[in-house]
Amino acid sequence: MNNGQNISQELLAKANQELLPTQEKDRTLKTRDLLVLCSSMVINVVGLVIPAQVLLRGGYSPIEVLVACFFGFLLVTVLITLTGDIGTRYGVPFTIFIRDCLGKQGAKIGAICRAIVCLTWCGVILFLGTQAINAIIEIVTGVSMFWVIFITYASLQLFNASRNVDSMSKFGTLAVPILACGLVSLVAWLLQEHQISLPDIVTASPLEGTGFSFITVIAIFSGGWLSEALNGSDLTRKLKLPENSASSSFFARNKRTIFCFGLGFVGTGLLLTLAGLISAYLTKSDNPIGMLQIAFADNATILIISCIIIVFAQWTVNTCANIFPATLIMLSFFPKLTFAKATWLVGLISILMMPWLLLSYLDYVQMIFSAILAPILAIMLVHYYLIRKCHLNLENLYSDDIPNWRKPGITALVIGLVSGMIGYNFAFFIAFPITAIIYYLLAKKANI
Repeated sequence: MNNGQNISQELLAKANQELLPTQEKDRTLKTRDLLVLCSSMVINVVGLVIPAQVLLRGGYSPIEVLVACFFGFLLVTVLITLTGDIGTRYGVPFTIFIRDCLGKQGAKIGAICRAIVCLTWCGVILFLGTQAINAIIEIVTGVSMFWVIFITYASLQLFNASRNVDSMSKFGTLAVPILACGLVSLVAWLLQEHQISLPDIVTASPLEGTGFSFITVIAIFSGGWLSEALNGSDLTRKLKLPENSASSSFFARNKRTIFCFGLGFVGTGLLLTLAGLISAYLTKSDNPIGMLQIAFADNATILIISCIIIVFAQWTVNTCANIFPATLIMLSFFPKLTFAKATWLVGLISILMMPWLLLSYLDYVQMIFSAILAPILAIMLVHYYLIRKCHLNLENLYSDDIPNWRKPGITALVIGLVSGMIGYNFAFFIAFPITAIIYYLLAKKANI
């Protein structure tokens, strides 16, 4: 594998250490760790809200929503595997690679688009986690202390995230099995309480309403998780590699990431979506805390346990999927910051944005995010596979000689963003191909 030894000592001294190509000694993540991280990204309260909102808007049966979920997460799996090869082969993070596509200053536009998604979900999920803890406190003491809990809980989570990706993986190793068991138990309890079988719910008729087009529902399910596709190289650059992996084929080099991403995103996504559908169908609520309070109004013990599950779900996904990549982006803007300080800055900005005000419209938020992220993904993949043909010059990537703006990338990005916003109902499926074609033609003409 290519690593920091391919870069001159002068550039090594100037670059932020967190953004340098990963060397062999730094590749500490095992296959199990990557699988845990992927599952941690998916198991979260937003994953319960999205299928609930789609179902309650009407037009689709639970089985149809599950099919859309499968294709949505399959799309994410394919894209994150493709971007993950950048980290597997070269060990460079997203924030460095995107410089080669958009230029030094242009990369900041791509990074900001990525950061908006991270910061939005960070704030939303922190808010939902706090709601769950506050519900527990209210049951036990009869007193609501929401904002005191919010500040304390956010601080603890940011402290954990500031200890870097290995800390996140260790926490996820504990949390993910607990969450999986908790979700299965929650679903079983709901089915028993309502005396209804799982097949009865899955095959139930759609609720009244017009809903969205089917392709839009797929875009909704992929939506915010497309940000993890941008984050592919940030995850795989820490993965421990087998010998001779540098000379192996794409599939041989990435067979472990294909397994981890496939099971972590598709498998976990289907499980979480099913839990969200069952909860929404039986409670007619799209708020996870509201679902629990309705379902277990007469059983305080089960309600407390369920809220604890929500807290664990919030914590794992926020650290892995939102705080960590946003921290790397922050370091690219402020290279003199330490990883810990950048993490705390990410948390502060996310809270000041107050994105929880969007809580009732998260399915629409997902559509918008897919439109924002699709152009960046298209540019990255065309650049790596068709323009660079999977061969990167690390010295050039970290060099100050990269122009501030690469016009082909910026032009394609702007056109892609506009097309995605105009056709936001189809989001990804409009913005991605338009951006890919335009960027390829412009980049070849400019001979980048």
